[in-house]
Amino acid sequence: MAQFTLYSHRGPGPNPLKVAIVLEKLGLSYEVVALDFGDDHEKGVKGKFLQLNPNGRVPALVDHQQNDFVVWESGAILFYLAAQYDKQGKFFGKDVQEQTITMQWLTHQLSGLGPVQGNVNFLHHYWKGAYGEEPQKSAFTRFEGETHRLYKILDDQLARQSSRGSQYIALDRPTIADYSFYAWVNIASFGKVDISPYTHVVKWLETINADPQIKAADDKLPKS
Repeated sequence: MAQFTLYSHRGPGPNPLKVAIVLEKLGLSYEVVALDFGDDHEKGVKGKFLQLNPNGRVPALVDHQQNDFVVWESGAILFYLAAQYDKQGKFFGKDVQEQTITMQWLTHQLSGLGPVQGNVNFLHHYWKGAYGEEPQKSAFTRFEGETHRLYKILDDQLARQSSRGSQYIALDRPTIADYSFYAWVNIASFGKVDISPYTHVVKWLETINADPQIKAADDKLPKS
C-alpha cells in the first residue's frame, strides 16, 4: 500500500503537481485519485470528496502513516510534508530564519501569482462558458497587469539570488517555494502570459524543468 493518497483532478491544473513534486523529492510513495469537476457523488470534487475537503478543491492528501491524517490546500500540504518528513530542513529551512524566508515566498505565491494568473486563465478559457458573454477588456487590463507585476517581483528576486550565487527563489537550494511557483510559471502560456521578458524567471524555469523528478511527478498525474 502506498504511504499517501493524493487527490487530483482530470485535466490540467497546477496545484496537485506541487504536492506530487515534493512527494517525489522526499522519496514517499503515493497513489493518485483523479476526480472530475462537478457534484457526482463518487467521482466529483463536490461529491463525497467534501468529507475530506469541505472546500471541494484539489489537492487533498491522506497520510496513511499517520492514522489517515487529511490535509487540504496546497500550501498547507507542502508545509505538512516538510515539517513531518523533511527532518534535515532541505526543502523548507534548517532554522527559523530560513523557514521564514521560504514561507514568505510560498505564501506570496499562494496569495498572489496563483489567484491572479488563475483569473487570467479563467478570462481566456472559461468566462464565456460560465456567463454567456465575452469578458470586458478592463478585466484583462486588471488581471494581466497584476500578473506581470508579480512576474517582475519574481524576476527581481531571482536576480538578487543570482548575485548571491543561488539559482533558486528563497534559499541556496530549491525549496517548497520553488515548486509552488513552478507549477504556475510552467503553464503561463495557458493564459497567454508571455514570460520571455523575465529572463531570470526563464532561466530558473529551465533549471527546474531539467530535474527528472519533476517529470516523474507530472507523469503520475492524469492529463484528461
